[in-house]
Amino acid sequence: MIQPGRTPLHIQLADIIRSQIESGVFNPGDQLPTEMELMKQHELSSSTVRQAVLTLVGEGLLYRRAGKGTFVAKRHIGRDLLTFSGFSEEAIARGFRPGTRHMTAHWRPADAVLATALNVPTNESIFTIERVRTIDDEVVAVETVSFVPAIGRLMEKLDLADTSFTELLEQQLGVPLARAKQEIRAGIARAKLAKALDVSSGTRVLQIDRTAFDAADRVIYFSSSSYRADRYIYSCWIERNTLAGTQPRRLIGRSR
Repeated sequence: MIQPGRTPLHIQLADIIRSQIESGVFNPGDQLPTEMELMKQHELSSSTVRQAVLTLVGEGLLYRRAGKGTFVAKRHIGRDLLTFSGFSEEAIARGFRPGTRHMTAHWRPADAVLATALNVPTNESIFTIERVRTIDDEVVAVETVSFVPAIGRLMEKLDLADTSFTELLEQQLGVPLARAKQEIRAGIARAKLAKALDVSSGTRVLQIDRTAFDAADRVIYFSSSSYRADRYIYSCWIERNTLAGTQPRRLIGRSR
């Protein structure tokens, strides 16, 4: 129950709605009671209710549809920014079910970007796999993974449709992945990508490029993936090196 006091009323209401979402009173996709209903239920003004709802919209817990109302958003798929793990590994660890909606695999000549990333000559034939990835049957990402030729010749013999590449490399091929250079930036879903991700053309996406190395610092693969920004969130702990004797943390073993 909302009580007048030092805690602003809109914060109290936001806390109540947040608790209801966390406890399952409201589930992803459910419509929130209207502003008028919330006003009557909690005996609050329209401005207080509106401010509480906007607070939760800003947190990503709610979203609004013009002319339709306010709805509970789906849970973000979190990933650890400083952990080298694969799509399937991370999804399973967080209680989700990973999958693949569509896959293509082919050999193609390396362009300038791939040649640099894989440390091969331009136009070298490389093995590339593109997969539309799902979480709990919802499309959330399109990933394109290109392997150096020696690894590609091994990968093309395996069942690649709906499995973890990390698992294939480490457990079936005996290739121990050790470190990776990863870059994350904002991107835009053009027509083809937007269709694959089931979003509107021009929607913002997270563009994540990764170059993976084995324990001997040899390049194994380069991946370029587009993630739905409304479903993914990256997080990590960061530290300030201000204490005496504190050494800068080494994030990757190789710079390029």
